[in-house]
Amino acid sequence: MKKLLGILVLGLLCFNPAISADKKKYKDIKGFKKHHISMALKKVNRIKEVKKSDGFPVYEGKTSIQVTVNREDAGCGKGKSEKLQINCDGKGNRSRQEINLGDMRLKNKEHIYEYAVYFDENYESLEKGAVVIIGQMHTDNKAKGCHSCCHFWAQDTKYKGEHHYSWASKAAYSSDPVIIGKIEDLKGKWTHLKFHVLWKLDETGRFKIYKDNEVIADLKNIKTLADTCTGGYMKMGIYRHRTIGYWNSDWESLQDQRVYLDSIVFRKPKKDEKFKNK
Repeated sequence: MKKLLGILVLGLLCFNPAISADKKKYKDIKGFKKHHISMALKKVNRIKEVKKSDGFPVYEGKTSIQVTVNREDAGCGKGKSEKLQINCDGKGNRSRQEINLGDMRLKNKEHIYEYAVYFDENYESLEKGAVVIIGQMHTDNKAKGCHSCCHFWAQDTKYKGEHHYSWASKAAYSSDPVIIGKIEDLKGKWTHLKFHVLWKLDETGRFKIYKDNEVIADLKNIKTLADTCTGGYMKMGIYRHRTIGYWNSDWESLQDQRVYLDSIVFRKPKKDEKFKNK
């Protein structure tokens, strides 16, 4: 009887996506110590590895990570008991499918983050004031006064009347975002991004941004850490917020969105890459 119960439990762990989804590992992530599905409880996992041989877009190698988000994909986190559900997103306000790449100490560190992103040909930007974040360095909230926001993020939002994929930061606040490209111009092709950061709480930090190996921004003498926050964690995938406009008018019209991610890398800069005169 005990053997039979053991087999049943193992079967549930293997075949129940709600249980196993947050433990999945992905080949195309390098340099991060740990990663898991973010806010996995009460949510179908729509993040999967796909193969070039099956006709899917791949930046390099044989596989990429396909991310699809549905309007119902809110999700919850776990409490200390790993049973208590916490921080559940309000229905109609946000939806997400993200990989959490683990806690990191950031203060006074110099890091490089890279990834390639491919907007599906059928990808459509959201309206009604909604914002779609694809890639973010979130604050860890462990230090006193550290707020729940992001050190930096890349977002699909409307700017000067058109939807752009752009970089923004709560720490290095600027009235204008760093434009990566118009969404319509990025669809159906790979874009490689590299973020080189010197993490500082005062205005001695630096943020250098590359698109397809070309520098598109070099922000010097800036804050790169949000106030009082000394750590954080990278999240890759799709996070949609401010979707309440759809909930209040036409919820069924809030469409699925899909992107592909590849070559997600965290590393320390090489000797000849390091910022001079830090």
